[in-house]
Amino acid sequence: MSGFRIPFVKPYVPDTAYDCIRKVLESGWLTTGPVTALLEEELSKYTGSTKVLCTNSCTSALFLALAWWGVKPGDEVIVPAYTYAATANVVVHLGAKPVLVDVDSDTALISPENVAERINRRTKAVICVDVFGNPSPYDEILEILEVDGKRAFSPSNPVQEAVGRPLLLGDCAHSLGAVYKGIHTGLKADLFALSFHAVKNLTSGEGGALCVGGIEKYVSPSDIYD
Repeated sequence: MSGFRIPFVKPYVPDTAYDCIRKVLESGWLTTGPVTALLEEELSKYTGSTKVLCTNSCTSALFLALAWWGVKPGDEVIVPAYTYAATANVVVHLGAKPVLVDVDSDTALISPENVAERINRRTKAVICVDVFGNPSPYDEILEILEVDGKRAFSPSNPVQEAVGRPLLLGDCAHSLGAVYKGIHTGLKADLFALSFHAVKNLTSGEGGALCVGGIEKYVSPSDIYD
């Protein structure tokens, strides 16, 4: 066994991918373009999201979601203590305060009980982070937001008024392909973000996507992406 190492990640690249990559390189469209539009369409079908927007990273997708929601200085966003730095960094970048809550010791996922303890009138969003492919307890978090979150919520723009509670944002960078109670893991969240980084389930080397989840009950997807 001397010298044997288990690789951190070994991306699967089928033979057919090389021809596809060559066609993209020869097309003149290296970022956006028809292939990106096709990916958005296929991701929409696969996840069940009514709308998907590809981004340069999952971090950018999370940032866009919070910026669209209207997170600003003085606001707070609850995030799990066990996560990648980007989850909290996007909150800081908007001038808001990330509020770290502990995770469940058995699942390493955000603890609903700890979320309930930290909600106040400054809370504008909760970011659930799926870990190792395991979906977060979305139903439990939503129930807390619909009761405690709604009671304490202080909306600051028309979109927030329409929803009437803090935003539930899913960081699904680790869970593309996972199922939560019969549906794609992110659909229970208002919006959810995906990652195509080199170590993720589906990779393009880098990239991400912002997807519409349950928020379409309150706001039209076209209002989000226009």
